[in-house]
Amino acid sequence: MNDTLLEGLGWFARAVGLFYVVGGVVAMRAWRMNALLDNAVSQISLKATDPVERTRSVAMFIASGLTAVSGLLLIFLLKAAVVAFLLNAASQAAYLAWAARALPPEDESEVIGRRRTTNAFVIWLVMTGLVLLLFERGVLT
Repeated sequence: MNDTLLEGLGWFARAVGLFYVVGGVVAMRAWRMNALLDNAVSQISLKATDPVERTRSVAMFIASGLTAVSGLLLIFLLKAAVVAFLLNAASQAAYLAWAARALPPEDESEVIGRRRTTNAFVIWLVMTGLVLLLFERGVLT
């Protein structure tokens, strides 16, 4: 692979990294709002939050944090991005496997939401492949 193409891929990776930083921060904000609402409902109803909902919340926190961190590492083309992308891929795969059993879609909107989550996971895997390629070619420092 020639140097010009690798340099172009490096700049593309930086743009992807910026996208993931913003996406991770937005998802973290959504997690925070969801956690606040769960806490308020729990206090009003005097019932503990459903364990399935707590697990979903923890998964969202982990994925959004790893997404933001992965993006930040990618912006600077750091080798640590490899670990962050692989960890996030593993956490997303684990969530999707768990959700298939614990949270089967109950209506059309949930089916669409699950499909979007799965599509985002596939795109994450493609970007993880790009990060691995950049690592293998010595672009990451």
